[in-house]
Amino acid sequence: MHTRVIIATAVALATVGVEVRAAGRTIDQMGLNFSEKLVAVNKGDAVVFANRDDVTHNITILDDDDDGSNDLGLQKPGQDLAYKFDKSGRFRVRCTIHPSMKMTVNVK
Repeated sequence: MHTRVIIATAVALATVGVEVRAAGRTIDQMGLNFSEKLVAVNKGDAVVFANRDDVTHNITILDDDDDGSNDLGLQKPGQDLAYKFDKSGRFRVRCTIHPSMKMTVNVK
């Protein structure tokens, strides 16, 4: 009986882990561009920014209300940075080093 409880618990935790990983998106940065110009995610989802370039980037996220910005800091080649979108709205994502790198995240 004890073994069944342990197995059931392990299966439940594994299922939760899969659901958490499925929520959100990964955006590649290659050729001084984001892999997508517009993405939609749900409130509470995270977006992972994966630097596949051979140069450093600096991701900044600005909300459409101009209430502020979130600077994720320098991102070296091969490094991934994640940002969790905790509120609904439209967000502009920019690389402050490469002004041509622009994308939008719509959060439901």
